[in-house]
Amino acid sequence: MKQLTYYIICGICLLLASCAAPSQEAKSSGNNNSSASDDETELIFRKDGLPKAEKGITIVSKDGWTNDQMDFQQRYCESMFEQLDGYNAIAFCECFLSKVQYYYEPIYVREAYDDQKKWNAYCLNESLE
Repeated sequence: MKQLTYYIICGICLLLASCAAPSQEAKSSGNNNSSASDDETELIFRKDGLPKAEKGITIVSKDGWTNDQMDFQQRYCESMFEQLDGYNAIAFCECFLSKVQYYYEPIYVREAYDDQKKWNAYCLNESLE
């Protein structure tokens, strides 16, 4: 009889623990999401005025791209983002490429879209219609 009582008490404790844990986890993850979304659009700037890149990416061109390179990337970017409803593709591309041009060679722009999450979030926020 003692053994049965022990199993029942253990079962109730496990049931209570399993029910309580998700609600605490949901509360803490909910709080983290709101602060993470705020952090996503906050840019950190270097001493020279350029935004700091994520993932330890360093500047490859202190002068940025040539006008021809920027024009090509701007047209390509606009063609890729023009289907996004509620966003101004021109504004997004100008915002994003103005930062990327110092950190990425033009042939590596695709990687920038994946690497620079804060820039993406910031520029999408700035291009809302």
